Amino acid sequence: RCLQRTEELQNLIKDWLTLARVEGGTLVNERVEVDLKQIIPVILNSYEEMAAAELVSLEVVWPEDALFVWGDRNCLNVLFDNLITNAIKYNRPGGKVTVSGCLAGTRIEIAVADTGVGIPEQYRPFLFDEFFRVKGEGAKRTEGTGLGLHISKKIVSEMGGSIEVESQAGIGSTFRVRLPAWHEPLENTEIGSWE
Repeated sequence: RCLQRTEELQNLIKDWLTLARVEGGTLVNERVEVDLKQIIPVILNSYEEMAAAELVSLEVVWPEDALFVWGDRNCLNVLFDNLITNAIKYNRPGGKVTVSGCLAGTRIEIAVADTGVGIPEQYRPFLFDEFFRVKGEGAKRTEGTGLGLHISKKIVSEMGGSIEVESQAGIGSTFRVRLPAWHEPLENTEIGSWE
């Protein structure tokens, strides 16, 4: 129990430090070309053991083309790590997590879908608030700080993107992230005009 509590406190401190960097505008340190088809499979591979323990399968559905975004590689890792971890934790035995991507105009859209417990409608407006966790009958009891989705939204906003959720209680949830697609920068373009 002591080891478990220590790990929970370490996770809380880590999330607090990440949140402090986001709030201070110091988390997104670079805006470069990043191929999401390279970093997301690495995250999924790192959670194969966790998913297997939860009896959850992992699937990726990619287009043939690369999915290049303007972004910070470290922040993108934090963002999709949070979403994929939640999709596994809030799933059901025999369930599935599917990550898919596509080019939608000037944006890259990534969807992280699960077949889990879903989110009751009354809780959805608060999902991205600090420390918010779904409670009540039917809620799955999992470890966490309640900061993951808040941090994810801050990262997406700082990169000029958006995040939204679609969910049905008892059926599952899909988180959609839209980020600016990478394009050849114009000469003499300032870093602030990258979107």
